[in-house]
Amino acid sequence: MSLSDLASFGTLISGVAVLVSVIYLALQVRQTERNQQISIRHSRASRIVELHLALADPAVADAWLHGSESPQDITQTELRQYIHLCRALFFHFEDSFYQREEGLLNDDAFETVVAGVRLMARSPGWRAAWRIARPNFGGRFRDFIDSVVTGSAVEPPVDLSLETWKAAFASEASRTS
Repeated sequence: MSLSDLASFGTLISGVAVLVSVIYLALQVRQTERNQQISIRHSRASRIVELHLALADPAVADAWLHGSESPQDITQTELRQYIHLCRALFFHFEDSFYQREEGLLNDDAFETVVAGVRLMARSPGWRAAWRIARPNFGGRFRDFIDSVVTGSAVEPPVDLSLETWKAAFASEASRTS
């Protein structure tokens, strides 16, 4: 084997090594992207759970109820609680909106966000809170919320009464019997 044959063989080995490295790098990038998506979904889910737990707190539940449905009963403290809860929702929706624009949130997840905004936009209290907070948000997100609010009718809140829950419970219990 001549020196030029050895050099050609070395070049071949080097080319294969570069190809293997590129393939390995592509797999690592793909795994990193996947881990990033998982982290984003986890953070989003945690934020939503924290908001729901805050709303379930008895010290806050009345503020949410009065702010959403009965402004004549709301106290100044409850109003502040309600506005802060709404702002937390606005920031959550804003983060999800921009994640979607940057390709970090898939269509199904964003559809859930839009459904949540539509549900909130049914409430005159939430709409009033948006009117107050609106100047603090910019551009495309503000336009997005405005379009959902404009396209949503003010409707009675979802019936979360004890009677409705008991009827739904009885209906579900009868299915399992």
